[in-house]
Amino acid sequence: RIQILFEMTYSNPSTSNPHAHKQKDLETFWMDLKMGIDQVYNKENISKKRYMELYSCAYDYCANVTGDNNSKNSEFGKPNKKNLRANNGTKQGARFIGHELYKKIKDYLEHYLQECKTGIVEKDLQDEVLLDHYTKQWSDFQFGSKVLNGICQYLNRHWVKRKREEGNKKIYEISDLALVQWKEHMLAPLNYQITRAILRLIEKERNGEVVNTGLIKTAIESFVQLGLKGVEPEQRLQVYHQNFEQHFLQETTSYYTSESMLFIQQNPIPEYLKKAERRITEERERCEKYLHESTKNELEYRCTQVLVEQHLQIFYSDFQNLLNDDRNEDIGRMYRLVQGLPLGLQHLKQLLEEHILKEGLKAVQRIHDDNESIDPKTYVQSILEVHKKFNELVTTAFDKNTIFVQALDKACTGFVNKNTASESANNSGKSPELLARYCNLLLKKSARNPEEEEIETVLNSVMTLFKYITEKDVFQKFYRNLLAGRLVNDTSVSHDLEGSMISKLKQACGFEYTSKLQKMYTDTHTSKDLNDRFQDYCKSNQSTEPYQGFSVMILSDGSWPYQRPTVEINIPKELRAIHDKFAQFYDKQHSGRKLSWLYTQSKGEIEWIKKKPNHRFQCSTYQTTILLQYKCRDSILFSELQTNTGIEREKLEALVNQLIKFNVLVCNQTNVGNDSEVSVNNDYTNRKIRVNLAVPLKNEIKTESEQTHQSVKDDRMWMIQACIVRIMKSRKQLKHSLLIAEVMKQLQNFQPSIPGIKKSIGILIEKDYIARVDGENDTYQYLA
Repeated sequence: RIQILFEMTYSNPSTSNPHAHKQKDLETFWMDLKMGIDQVYNKENISKKRYMELYSCAYDYCANVTGDNNSKNSEFGKPNKKNLRANNGTKQGARFIGHELYKKIKDYLEHYLQECKTGIVEKDLQDEVLLDHYTKQWSDFQFGSKVLNGICQYLNRHWVKRKREEGNKKIYEISDLALVQWKEHMLAPLNYQITRAILRLIEKERNGEVVNTGLIKTAIESFVQLGLKGVEPEQRLQVYHQNFEQHFLQETTSYYTSESMLFIQQNPIPEYLKKAERRITEERERCEKYLHESTKNELEYRCTQVLVEQHLQIFYSDFQNLLNDDRNEDIGRMYRLVQGLPLGLQHLKQLLEEHILKEGLKAVQRIHDDNESIDPKTYVQSILEVHKKFNELVTTAFDKNTIFVQALDKACTGFVNKNTASESANNSGKSPELLARYCNLLLKKSARNPEEEEIETVLNSVMTLFKYITEKDVFQKFYRNLLAGRLVNDTSVSHDLEGSMISKLKQACGFEYTSKLQKMYTDTHTSKDLNDRFQDYCKSNQSTEPYQGFSVMILSDGSWPYQRPTVEINIPKELRAIHDKFAQFYDKQHSGRKLSWLYTQSKGEIEWIKKKPNHRFQCSTYQTTILLQYKCRDSILFSELQTNTGIEREKLEALVNQLIKFNVLVCNQTNVGNDSEVSVNNDYTNRKIRVNLAVPLKNEIKTESEQTHQSVKDDRMWMIQACIVRIMKSRKQLKHSLLIAEVMKQLQNFQPSIPGIKKSIGILIEKDYIARVDGENDTYQYLA
């Protein structure tokens, strides 16, 4: 190879030796320069001294004061007056005749390339041999042209630059001139053979044969590098696009069209998906190895179009089978292939949504078929399993793509809110009720409670399910009732978990949704402090009344789901003293507040000493009041029992029947009546020493559930009316359709029905909150 220094400071050679070439004519200059160019392109070694001599020849040729008359008829045109004035002003009055040298170099390159082309044509080279010869010629020519460009730097910096500034775009720097000549005299006549040779090698590589990719890379780089400097970026690749890329993309389309049609007919879809993905990956790697980066997007589009889009209907028909067989890997492969198509994912999304909905409904149906009454734990865990399964599918196979996350959410919302459980109960609020009861199972003390960390994890899963519930007000109502029971009875597995769950609900639905829950939670801590102060109060007053084990919870009115008692009962004398003492203490602590005792929620413990061994009964205050009547007597008439306790007849009858079922009391009649004699069962036995009698019966639980749902319906009417008033107060006047739309938009915790909104509008019109505008029956106005 030629060993020379390219980057150097070019000085005026004639300054150091002003008379060195003075006697030489132009032809002598050119002959000397031509010999040097021959050395360059023949790959002869050139010393630094020889390089400087060639540079001096080019300079002297350009700056020679003779021979400018020959330029008048040059194909490059004679200089204009402006140029003459500029030239006359130069030192020694040298006339610039670079166009002669430029023409001779151009002719030389043309002749050299014609010989190179003839050598290839005469040898009739084909395929890899042709590419090998072509790439070697290109590499040698490219290197030689760089050396020649360095020798002619003076010509580039002066004559060529001036011509281009004058607007002559057909004059190029010597390096670009070499590229133009190569494109015209080498590439143009051999383009078809070279392109076909490249495409044949690529086809062999696609068929699994080992080929010399270096030849392909160099040949393609020649197309890219033939783009000239100083033009727009897209125009620089014009040679590459026209001479290679178009043919390559056509061949690619044809090759994969044929291959895919044959393969998909002979193999199942999962195998075709693997084949298509592998082919697209190969083309992507091929682009990185030897194609220009601008081809990448179009190549991927062509491959996707041929390998995927043309077979979409087959993909869609087999997608359901992949879902049924849980072939997540193949599903992910199909997703990655279809992802490149604008509307390809929409149909997959619809199929996935329908499948998830169907699987969710089937899971609930299985629970309903196996059990007459649905267990909250089984119900929620079954739904969570369905969600977990398909959430994992969306995460791994669909890469958490937004439209598939939406499909999962929509399907889950569908089967969570409307399924066999809600249809059999004829109640769309069945799911939120069961979810609230499942939370109660998690947060209530039991012998099988897991660790707090595990419960926290399950509660996070519950919140995932909670976001799909449309009737969140039903969940709120049931959760509030059950939370009250846990707090009042001190059966929470952990107060920290209770606070954590309230925080999760607050984050999901806002402060207003959890304000009452938070107040209930706060009351429990306040009550603990109050009880400590009461114990100190009793000690300081040297109280002789029993206060050990006595505790009170002060519940804020309006926050707890309990109603004040309409009838006071006759507190037994055994409880009266401590009852009155606490009332006295509280009155001193909070002057002006009135205590209302909730006997239905109170409980105590009675020691049963009628027969050995003694038993301890855990009773409600009502049960305690009844049983204390038998402290000195064994038998009492029902009417007398009612008089002594002050309990309403229906309530007392239910309580007595409950104690009879527990075998604590016995009755002389089948049905308890006024003249019935209710006696103590002196033969009561139980293996347990501590017996819990304060257990609600199943019919009471059912009644409570129905009452809660009815309470939700009543609350909704008030919420709708309040929302309408807020909107009308703000807007003053609004059309009927817009009012309904705004109400549905603002009420987020449940979906108000259109008839319910219309009914509320009618009620507000009757109450003179709003009125119809005269002459416009579909428009309402707010009445201040």
